[in-house]
Amino acid sequence: MTITPQNLIALLPLLIVGLTVVVVMLSIAWRRNHFLNATLSVIGLNAALVSLWFVGQAGAMDVTPLMRVDGFAMLYTGLVLLASLATCTFAYPWLEGYNDNKDEFYLLVLIAALGGILLANANHLASLFLGIELISLPLFGLVGYAFRQKRSLEASIKYTILSAAASSFLLFGMALVYAQSGDLSFVALGKNLGDGMLNEPLLLAGFGLMIVGLGFKLSLVPFHLWTPDVYQGAPAPVSTFLATASKIAIFGVVMRLFLYAPVGDSEAIRVVLAIIAFASIIFGNLMALKPDQYQTSARLLIYLSPRLSAGGADCAANRRDVDGSGRGLPGRLSVQQPWRVRRGQPDVQPVSWPGC
Repeated sequence: MTITPQNLIALLPLLIVGLTVVVVMLSIAWRRNHFLNATLSVIGLNAALVSLWFVGQAGAMDVTPLMRVDGFAMLYTGLVLLASLATCTFAYPWLEGYNDNKDEFYLLVLIAALGGILLANANHLASLFLGIELISLPLFGLVGYAFRQKRSLEASIKYTILSAAASSFLLFGMALVYAQSGDLSFVALGKNLGDGMLNEPLLLAGFGLMIVGLGFKLSLVPFHLWTPDVYQGAPAPVSTFLATASKIAIFGVVMRLFLYAPVGDSEAIRVVLAIIAFASIIFGNLMALKPDQYQTSARLLIYLSPRLSAGGADCAANRRDVDGSGRGLPGRLSVQQPWRVRRGQPDVQPVSWPGC
């Protein structure tokens, strides 16, 4: 496939963030300067945000068989970039009081943002898996960035092991879907999966395993029990990134999968998603009724957060439009609002709002 100038314009956010990763890596190798590397990261993310205007002028197109750039992709790319920019900005004062290497934090956030952009543009199960791995691997290091503290290191180990298991479920599910449909492209899946095929046991098993893997990444019940421990053990800026950028990117690619492939037309899949959504809502509220079992208000907010993801996913599966994203995203974005960064502390602390 020939890459044209129009294709390069469509890939500008991905190229700019990738170039920023290289520049920050060379800067760290040359001389460690916290302010310089933070500034380079913020400039690169802002430049990627500005480039979205040029992407919009180029129009929607299939850049490669694995990626499609359109208004939908631009929306989620912008949200990922904004969340990454906020993470880098909020992390600066925390890192100023951190006594170990600071610069690698920005490098890991940029690589994770690269994975988020790939997910936002994914049009193929292969790019979906690559994007999820590209956003997950840097998070292993980010969650355990304050590794000298036992809680942060424990959170990183938990996240690494469970994320690897979830990726295995996701990959095996994709293999079963490919065995039944003969293609991995979202568009081809939509054409090949007829009403009768959606009820094939092999296909249902494949999508079931994919729901398990994606449910872990989106912290949906019953796959979200790792979330409070990981979010509370991770540094506060990393918890913010986990609650926003990673969820936004994965939710966006799931939305695109439901829009192109008639996954939601299967009664069995709709029932499973409805049960997950219902369980997420009920479980989150029940956990909030017993605050004596948990140490911080932030932990309660984390238990409540999966119901917002599940509600949006279930709505999208049944209505097959982008309305579901509007219901889930504001809640996820609000999860980190009551938190503030405490210099030198990896934990999140609640803020007393007026009147509360």
